[in-house]
Amino acid sequence: MKKRQLALSLGAIVGGTFLYQASAEASASTVQVKAGDTLWSLSTKYHTTVEALKSVNKLSSNTIHIGQTLSVPSASTSQPSNKEEKPSAPATGSTYKVQSGDTLWKVATRFNMSVEELKRLNALSSNIIYINQTLKVNGSNSASTPTTSKPAETPSKDANGTYKVQRGDSLSKIASTFHMSVSKLKQINGLTSNTIYVNQQLKVSKSSQTTTPTTKPSTSTPSTSNGTLNVSQMISDAKRYIGVPYKWGGTTPSGFDCSGFIYYVMKQQISTTRYTTAGYWSVSTPVSNPQPGDLVFFNTYSSGPTHMGIYLGNRQFIHAGSSTGVTIASLDNSYWSKRYLGAKRFSK
Repeated sequence: MKKRQLALSLGAIVGGTFLYQASAEASASTVQVKAGDTLWSLSTKYHTTVEALKSVNKLSSNTIHIGQTLSVPSASTSQPSNKEEKPSAPATGSTYKVQSGDTLWKVATRFNMSVEELKRLNALSSNIIYINQTLKVNGSNSASTPTTSKPAETPSKDANGTYKVQRGDSLSKIASTFHMSVSKLKQINGLTSNTIYVNQQLKVSKSSQTTTPTTKPSTSTPSTSNGTLNVSQMISDAKRYIGVPYKWGGTTPSGFDCSGFIYYVMKQQISTTRYTTAGYWSVSTPVSNPQPGDLVFFNTYSSGPTHMGIYLGNRQFIHAGSSTGVTIASLDNSYWSKRYLGAKRFSK
C-alpha cells in the first residue's frame, strides 16, 4: 500500500513539473529577429505596437539585429490571425476604441477624417496609438457605411466667394476644385500651415476669374523634364499620408516604402518613373543648401543611398520609415544625422 502511495506521489510530482513546464512554454513570449524584420513588422505580426515592444525590451531606438531575442507583450503571444478584425463601432458616435493593427491613418480614413484633424481632436503630439485606447472621432464609420464621393460644394455667392471645409478636404483638393494654387489659397486666407478643419470657412476665387498661375523662377521649385513640381502642393500631398504604414515595395496609401512614397507624391502632379532610392540619387542634381521639395538621402544598411525623404525646411523631412510609417523627422536626430548623405534636386 505504501509503495502504491509513493508511486502516486512521485507521479503527481512529475506530472506537476510537466504541467508547469508546459504552462511556462505556453506563456513564453519571445521571438528571434530574422532577416527583414523590423519593430513595425513584428508589432503587426503579433498584434501589438512598436512602443510596447520597445518598452518591454528596454529599447531606446528602433534598431534591431538578426538573431536578437525580443520579448513580446503577453497579450500578443497568440498566433497571428489572417482574419481582419471588424472595428468596433463608436460607443456614442463620437469615440472609437483602438484595435490591433490600427494606425492613425487607418482610423482617420474609417471615420472620414484627416490624420491632422484626428490628432488635434485628441491632443496627440505623435502618430503613436495603443490597443484599447479610446479616441474621439467625429465622422461616420466608413467600414460599415460606405460613403459616395460627391463634388465639392459650390461656394456661396458673396463678394469674395467662400467655401466650408468638408471631411476629407485638403488645401490641394480645394485649390484644385476652384482652379487655384495652394499658395494663393493660403495667401488670401492668411494661413501659415497646411492644416484646415471641418466647417472652417475659406475664401476662394471665383472660377470664372481665375487664370493659370504664372510660374516664377524659384530655387524651391525643382523642375523636371515632364513639367514643374509645385512644392507647396507636393508637401501638402505628402503630409496627407502621415501615419500610413510601411510596406516593402509599396506605392499606394495602403502602404509605402521610402522611394514608393516619393513616387506616389510626385505622380500626383507629373508623369514620372518609379525609381529606387539609388535611382533617384543617380538622376537627381546635388544641392549644397536644400530647399523645401528637395530630396534628402541616407545610408541605413549598406553602402550607398538606401533611404530617402522630402525636405520640408527647418531641417525637417517627411519619409516612409520601416518602423514608423510615413512621419516627419529631423536631420538633427542622432540616428539620421550620422547616416545623412546629402540633398539632391529631382530633375528627370
